[in-house]
Amino acid sequence: MSSTSEPIRLGVVGLGRAFALSAPALHAHPGIEVVAAAEPQAQHRAAFEAAFGGRRYSDIDALLQDPRVEAVYISTPHGFHKAHALAALHAGKHVLVEKPITIALGDANALIEAAESA
Repeated sequence: MSSTSEPIRLGVVGLGRAFALSAPALHAHPGIEVVAAAEPQAQHRAAFEAAFGGRRYSDIDALLQDPRVEAVYISTPHGFHKAHALAALHAGKHVLVEKPITIALGDANALIEAAESA
């Protein structure tokens, strides 16, 4: 895992309710710059661009290829947390997962192991 800049350049995966609740704090935090988001819904991507001015992607794979993204905030529906967090870890990104980390305990353990390996 690489080091991060100051502020940390954050990419968001999922622009639904969880992100909407966190967005004001992320936007106001001096140590975070939200630089990109991945979301399948076009209207959510447009609202993100208006609020943050960051890059918009329709899927996580494109976001993970963005060299500006150092860390990824996973705020997708719970059933996607494992796949999205593993993808981000394998891409060399730091990861923050919205609670719950996963639905199944075994999936949470797999994420912990992947994070420790990274």
